Amino acid sequence: MGLRLSAAGIFLLGALGLLLHSTLPQTGHIRAGMFCFYTNLSNLAVLLYELALAIVPAGGVRRLLTGSTVALAMTLCIYVTHLVYHFVLVPDARRRGQKFADFGGNFGNLCVHYFTPLLSVMQWLLFAPKENLSILCAVWWLILPLSYTVFALLRASGGKPIGHTGLLYPYPFMDLQHLGWGKLLRNAAVLLVLFFRLACVLVGLGFLVG
Repeated sequence: MGLRLSAAGIFLLGALGLLLHSTLPQTGHIRAGMFCFYTNLSNLAVLLYELALAIVPAGGVRRLLTGSTVALAMTLCIYVTHLVYHFVLVPDARRRGQKFADFGGNFGNLCVHYFTPLLSVMQWLLFAPKENLSILCAVWWLILPLSYTVFALLRASGGKPIGHTGLLYPYPFMDLQHLGWGKLLRNAAVLLVLFFRLACVLVGLGFLVG
């Protein structure tokens, strides 16, 4: 019951945050290119996951959704959004004088970068099963950032900017035109190492609290 209630709460808050972040209420349409950004893709994935946790009845599908591997993969997927935003993008934006660097800027931004990720971690700690987790799981989870990096680079290779941003690449540390392959690969390697370490930390926490 606790898992279903927490899932319903995170779904409602996440849906509101993603809705506001999309600018749909303000403009009447979802901002172009919204789902080119990892933030929005990860929040959408968690939104669908939490909805399933809240409504899917007992059975094989629910056992899959609540299994330790899927549960932690979703937690890792969304928590990376918070960490990269808070410790990479916000400091970079402050140096550039951008408005969103002021602790989220608005409620929708706070939801997708802070509230949903942190509540998802709390849900995992309190309610998710922790058995069968291992370092091998952390290796497999590297598929998440690798897949997104390939997607972003392939999309940018078409030469079409993301919506009205004028950007080919969703994040400065992925900007191949300005960085070149050397710095881009270095940034990707650093992020993969950090992603792997975070996965190992969560696996370790799973052993401690499981």
